[in-house]
Amino acid sequence: ALSSEVKETHDVPPKITFIQSQKGRPLLVLNHYIYKLNKTTTTIKYWICSTNTCIAKIHTTLNDELLRTIDDHCHPAEKENVDLREFREKIKQRTIAETTPIPRIYDEECSKAMLTVAT
Repeated sequence: ALSSEVKETHDVPPKITFIQSQKGRPLLVLNHYIYKLNKTTTTIKYWICSTNTCIAKIHTTLNDELLRTIDDHCHPAEKENVDLREFREKIKQRTIAETTPIPRIYDEECSKAMLTVAT
């Protein structure tokens, strides 16, 4: 018999990932939507949707734990854009870390990537 103090929860918080902007700033990715950091206080990071006309927002702790989402997007998810940014970031990281010629790194990453035709 299980103790009454043991509680199982099946609520899995949404997975937050991060990519970098063209200028090297962090971008938060949640459900294939991209958010940029708008403001940081002593306890909370405020993120806004990267699409200028969208009002969707996210609040996280300084340790990037999800606190609140205001998920009112006025546009479809950006899966292809997220995939493309992640692909570019892999190539950039490999060119920094390895001495392999850049065209070869690009060809290897292209062959490994499972990108859609739209991407």
